Amino acid sequence: MEQQHTKGENLPLKRYKWIEVLLISVIFMLSAIVGGFMVLNGDSKFQNATALASNSNPGNGIKEVKAAEQAVIEVESDFEGIRLFKDNSIDPANPYKIIYPSTKFKPVNQKITDYIKATKQQYITKIQDSKNEMKNNLSIAVKITPYKENYYSILMTKKETVNGKNVGDAYYTLFFNRKTGELIDSKKIFNQNVEHLKKLSKYVNQKMLEQKSYKNHINIKKWNILSYPYWKNYNRFVIENDAFVLYYDQGAFTDESVGTPKLSIPMSFLNPILGSAFQTSVKSDITILQPVPKKSLGKKVALTFDDGPHHKITRQVLDLLAQYDAKATFFIVGNQVAGNESIVKAILAEGHEIGNHSWSHPNLTKLSPSNVSAQVDKTNNTIFKITGHYPTVFRPPYGEKNKTVEDSVSTPLVMWTIDTLDWKYRDSSKLLPKIQKTLKNNDVILMHDIHQSTADGLEKVLIYLQKEGYECVTVSELKGYGK
Repeated sequence: MEQQHTKGENLPLKRYKWIEVLLISVIFMLSAIVGGFMVLNGDSKFQNATALASNSNPGNGIKEVKAAEQAVIEVESDFEGIRLFKDNSIDPANPYKIIYPSTKFKPVNQKITDYIKATKQQYITKIQDSKNEMKNNLSIAVKITPYKENYYSILMTKKETVNGKNVGDAYYTLFFNRKTGELIDSKKIFNQNVEHLKKLSKYVNQKMLEQKSYKNHINIKKWNILSYPYWKNYNRFVIENDAFVLYYDQGAFTDESVGTPKLSIPMSFLNPILGSAFQTSVKSDITILQPVPKKSLGKKVALTFDDGPHHKITRQVLDLLAQYDAKATFFIVGNQVAGNESIVKAILAEGHEIGNHSWSHPNLTKLSPSNVSAQVDKTNNTIFKITGHYPTVFRPPYGEKNKTVEDSVSTPLVMWTIDTLDWKYRDSSKLLPKIQKTLKNNDVILMHDIHQSTADGLEKVLIYLQKEGYECVTVSELKGYGK
């Protein structure tokens, strides 16, 4: 028989369970609050110094503001309108030493504050799991450089150690008008002129490759990306000692062993492409528009591409050639031009050479003289109609020639010295080894811009040739045709 309880007898038990649930909830809430406070307190050790420094008033000599485990010290600056602060952590778990500037301009200060906060946060994230606190450290040094009467450059150099390992030095720069606070980027320095940017890009790319300290340690692919004519690639700069100086992070495109690359270019050399406000009064007969004639090592090769144009692959080849500042000769088959007229125009517009490769790619030695002439003339006229220029060289299909073929062609007849056999293998991995095997000065290299595997393997070829000091030129440049 079940035991009976009245309504009044059940009440104490229900009330007891309700109180128990309430107590458990309170305990969980208190735990969450304490945990959150601990996390916020840890992060705030990195945030307080910047806030304290920006709120303090400049005084004579040294003024010190202390937080629980850090100290911010303001020191007198040699530069009008700029205050300098030392932000040192005395917390062994989060060691760092930072010197940073503060100006009277909010946009400039905001850039600096954002950089400092982001750098600190990245650092603390890295060392959270560190087992050896004494081997962690972050330091940021600052250098201020005036230019003319109106401008300041700020260079901040970051050095960072995590678990005893240097994670790579890095730079942050700002350039601004010290009278108005206007932040100035490379686009304004070079008068917002894309042609000026292209000239700068080409010069910087070549100049860095000539630097003895770096040239044997450069990752060509990474360097070509970093020196490509995008404005953002030229925004990490300072102007000091009348020179435009570009800074790059350690390991950005070189072995880390060579340190942090930089490239200094005299402002007088850049004068013709600078905005008027940034031009120097120092004059120079040698400028970026009139450089010293390039001393060639005499190592040249001619890249040649047969059987195009192809609506997709030829464009890929052209883009790669542009990226590596290489020129080539395209031997065009006339009946492939229709629908690809824009590509034919682009070949000439981008500084390459067009050659005639017949109209329909037959073996010309098996044709009558009149048919050979028709194959040559029809292609010549088609290309002239599109570009306003006739092909400057001729290559017979399959390399087959005889006296009839030679007599039917008025332009130089061009063969090759290296056949990559890309038409046979259709394997991108075999393209470079075929070239490396016998490569020498003045070689003419045969490829085809109708095979995707050729386009896929071309970049490795261009990187190799550039590293080996070869200049990629057109066939006519190599052979001296037309001179």
